[in-house]
Amino acid sequence: MVGIGRTTADAGPARGDVHFAAFPDLGGHVIKGPHPAVVVQTRRLRGSSTTVVVPMTSAPRAAEFEPPFLVRVTRRESGLPRDGWVKCDQPATLPTALLGSRVGRLSPEALDRLDAALRFVLDL
Repeated sequence: MVGIGRTTADAGPARGDVHFAAFPDLGGHVIKGPHPAVVVQTRRLRGSSTTVVVPMTSAPRAAEFEPPFLVRVTRRESGLPRDGWVKCDQPATLPTALLGSRVGRLSPEALDRLDAALRFVLDL
Protein backbone atom coordinates (compact mmCIF):
# COMPACT_ATOMS: atom_id res chain seq x y z
CA MET A 1 0.00 0.00 0.00
CA VAL A 2 1.60 3.23 -1.14
CA GLY A 3 0.14 6.62 -0.36
CA ILE A 4 -1.19 8.91 -3.08
CA GLY A 5 1.63 10.54 -5.01
CA ARG A 6 4.28 8.27 -3.50
CA THR A 7 6.26 5.56 -5.17
CA THR A 8 7.44 2.35 -3.56
CA ALA A 9 10.98 3.77 -3.45
CA ASP A 10 10.00 6.71 -1.21
CA ALA A 11 7.16 5.08 0.70
CA GLY A 12 9.05 4.80 3.97
CA PRO A 13 10.87 2.07 5.84
CA ALA A 14 10.76 -1.47 4.49
CA ARG A 15 10.75 -4.80 6.31
CA GLY A 16 14.31 -5.80 7.21
CA ASP A 17 15.68 -2.24 7.08
CA VAL A 18 17.83 -1.15 10.03
CA HIS A 19 17.29 2.43 11.24
CA PHE A 20 18.36 4.30 14.33
CA ALA A 21 15.22 4.99 16.36
CA ALA A 22 14.41 7.17 19.36
CA PHE A 23 12.68 4.79 21.78
CA PRO A 24 10.61 6.61 24.43
CA ASP A 25 11.33 5.97 28.12
CA LEU A 26 8.49 3.69 29.22
CA GLY A 27 10.16 2.65 32.47
CA GLY A 28 11.09 -0.83 33.58
CA HIS A 29 13.52 -2.91 31.56
CA VAL A 30 12.27 -1.78 28.15
CA ILE A 31 14.92 -0.39 25.80
CA LYS A 32 14.97 3.41 25.64
CA GLY A 33 16.80 6.18 23.88
CA PRO A 34 18.57 5.97 20.53
CA HIS A 35 19.15 2.40 19.34
CA PRO A 36 19.25 0.66 16.01
CA ALA A 37 15.98 -1.07 15.18
CA VAL A 38 14.82 -3.54 12.55
CA VAL A 39 11.57 -2.80 10.72
CA VAL A 40 9.32 -5.89 10.97
CA GLN A 41 6.08 -4.44 9.64
CA THR A 42 4.74 -5.85 6.39
CA ARG A 43 5.62 -4.01 3.19
CA ARG A 44 1.87 -3.72 2.54
CA LEU A 45 1.73 -1.00 5.22
CA ARG A 46 4.62 1.09 3.87
CA GLY A 47 3.66 4.73 3.81
CA SER A 48 1.87 4.54 7.16
CA SER A 49 2.64 7.20 9.77
CA THR A 50 3.76 4.43 12.16
CA THR A 51 5.87 1.32 11.79
CA VAL A 52 6.52 -1.79 13.87
CA VAL A 53 10.16 -2.32 14.84
CA VAL A 54 12.25 -4.46 17.16
CA PRO A 55 15.22 -2.85 18.90
CA MET A 56 18.82 -3.95 18.65
CA THR A 57 21.59 -3.76 21.22
CA SER A 58 25.32 -4.34 21.15
CA ALA A 59 25.51 -4.95 24.90
CA PRO A 60 27.12 -8.34 25.49
CA ARG A 61 25.05 -11.09 27.04
CA ALA A 62 26.19 -12.49 30.37
CA ALA A 63 24.02 -15.62 30.14
CA GLU A 64 25.45 -18.96 29.12
CA PHE A 65 22.77 -19.37 26.46
CA GLU A 66 20.81 -17.09 24.19
CA PRO A 67 17.06 -17.22 24.76
CA PRO A 68 14.91 -17.90 21.69
CA PHE A 69 13.70 -14.28 21.58
CA LEU A 70 17.21 -12.86 21.03
CA VAL A 71 18.67 -12.99 17.53
CA ARG A 72 22.42 -12.57 17.22
CA VAL A 73 23.43 -10.69 14.08
CA THR A 74 26.90 -9.95 12.82
CA ARG A 75 27.89 -6.55 11.49
CA ARG A 76 28.02 -8.06 8.01
CA GLU A 77 24.40 -9.24 8.38
CA SER A 78 23.11 -5.86 9.61
CA GLY A 79 25.34 -3.20 8.05
CA LEU A 80 26.14 -1.81 11.52
CA PRO A 81 29.70 -1.20 12.74
CA ARG A 82 29.57 -4.07 15.27
CA ASP A 83 27.81 -7.31 16.08
CA GLY A 84 24.65 -7.20 18.16
CA TRP A 85 21.37 -8.77 19.16
CA VAL A 86 17.81 -8.11 18.01
CA LYS A 87 15.48 -8.05 21.02
CA CYS A 88 12.37 -9.71 19.59
CA ASP A 89 10.70 -9.68 23.01
CA GLN A 90 10.35 -5.87 22.75
CA PRO A 91 8.46 -5.07 19.53
CA ALA A 92 7.28 -1.46 19.38
CA THR A 93 5.06 0.64 17.18
CA LEU A 94 6.75 3.98 16.61
CA PRO A 95 5.84 7.03 14.56
CA THR A 96 8.04 6.95 11.48
CA ALA A 97 9.18 10.45 12.53
CA LEU A 98 11.17 8.75 15.33
CA LEU A 99 13.20 6.76 12.78
CA GLY A 100 16.44 8.15 11.47
CA SER A 101 17.80 7.32 8.06
CA ARG A 102 18.43 3.74 7.08
CA VAL A 103 21.83 2.49 8.27
CA GLY A 104 21.64 -1.09 7.04
CA ARG A 105 19.51 -4.01 6.03
CA LEU A 106 19.36 -7.50 7.54
CA SER A 107 20.60 -10.34 5.39
CA PRO A 108 17.94 -12.86 4.30
CA GLU A 109 19.43 -15.41 6.73
CA ALA A 110 19.27 -13.00 9.68
CA LEU A 111 15.71 -12.03 8.72
CA ASP A 112 14.74 -15.74 8.75
CA ARG A 113 16.13 -16.07 12.30
CA LEU A 114 14.30 -12.90 13.33
CA ASP A 115 11.03 -14.29 11.92
CA ALA A 116 11.48 -17.50 13.94
CA ALA A 117 12.06 -15.48 17.12
CA LEU A 118 8.98 -13.33 16.47
CA ARG A 119 6.90 -16.48 15.93
CA PHE A 120 8.15 -17.71 19.33
CA VAL A 121 7.39 -14.41 21.10
CA LEU A 122 3.97 -13.95 19.50
CA ASP A 123 3.04 -17.67 19.63
CA LEU A 124 2.32 -17.76 15.89
